[in-house]
Amino acid sequence: MDFRIPASCLAVMERLASCGYPSYLVGGCVRDLCRAVEPHDYDLTTPASPAEMKRVFDGFRVIETGIAHGTLTVLSDGDSYEVTTYRVDGDYSDGRHPDGVTFTTSLEEDLRRRDFTVNAMAYAPDAGLFDPFDGQADLAARVIRAVGDPEKRFSEDALRILRALRFSATLGFTIEKNTAAALRRLAPTVRRVSPERIREELFKLLAGGFSRGVLAAYRDVLFAAVPALASLGDRYPDAAEAAARLSSDPVLSLAALSSPLGADATAALFRSLKTDKKSERRAALAVAALAAGLPSTLPEAGLFLVAFGEPTARDAIALAAALGRPTAKTERALSDFLATGRPTALAELAVRGDDLSAIPARERGEILMRLLNLAATGEVENDREALLARALNKG
Repeated sequence: MDFRIPASCLAVMERLASCGYPSYLVGGCVRDLCRAVEPHDYDLTTPASPAEMKRVFDGFRVIETGIAHGTLTVLSDGDSYEVTTYRVDGDYSDGRHPDGVTFTTSLEEDLRRRDFTVNAMAYAPDAGLFDPFDGQADLAARVIRAVGDPEKRFSEDALRILRALRFSATLGFTIEKNTAAALRRLAPTVRRVSPERIREELFKLLAGGFSRGVLAAYRDVLFAAVPALASLGDRYPDAAEAAARLSSDPVLSLAALSSPLGADATAALFRSLKTDKKSERRAALAVAALAAGLPSTLPEAGLFLVAFGEPTARDAIALAAALGRPTAKTERALSDFLATGRPTALAELAVRGDDLSAIPARERGEILMRLLNLAATGEVENDREALLARALNKG
């Protein structure tokens, strides 16, 4: 094999070699190179100890944030590379992180601790591919298989359960039967994983081009990871199908999955995953707008846009379409309405609160909203005098 590797990465490998230390590309970048896919990043492993690496890269800009676990980040020609000493992980008391690591001089021992065979290969231009666990064969067969005993791999780190689903959804690979059986047995342990990491893996899964099959086949694992989804019951298949149709937008995809539960439950689900407030609000509003009923006439479109705004209206249409509901009349009504130029927000109204000085201050907000609805439906022109006349019951 002759992979094309960035010159800045080769410079790091050559620096190690010049000091007597071999190094290998390892993990996901090797998997991607074998698939003729350009990696997002390149990780390296070497028998050099952390102290030896620091001496090797004297003169380079380095970041030592992972040095306790043997990882040094080296900056080379503007690019960054994580270089890690061959290591063996200790016990995983919390089912998530190793209690400690032991450095080793064996590349095979380092690869043995990794999650799946397709991620347990190493490559160096001068040495070629090192593949002690037949990861290349599993790549060719499009299989996700745990390295060694799958129950042990998942007991060590429960996040690997979701990673297996994510790789299946993104790569389109089948999960090997023993690996699948083990991850199902240990699915409840996913609750040991932080909400942030669950969210990260779930969004990547939903964004996968093969998410449909994973959502259908592993609902029990997803229910263990996100218990709120278990409330879907027999509504799950349709919701999962809708989520798969929205894979290009993971936030809206998850909103589709939770949409049968309602807006409040959707917001709560997003909060439970520590999602940012903007995404939470977007998802909840889209579900609320869908539940409110999509407009099919020009006046209805105006009131709908006043209530939810155009971005949410577009999200609600996307949800409806993904759920197999007709949207043509709604899209036409919204398009026709937007062509009228009628206002849908108070900032677009031709009057302001100060124009209503003859009306008690406590009543002005409600009256402005009533005027906005009238202008949006075309019952009153968006004209200052016409709106003031209606406000003062003169027209």
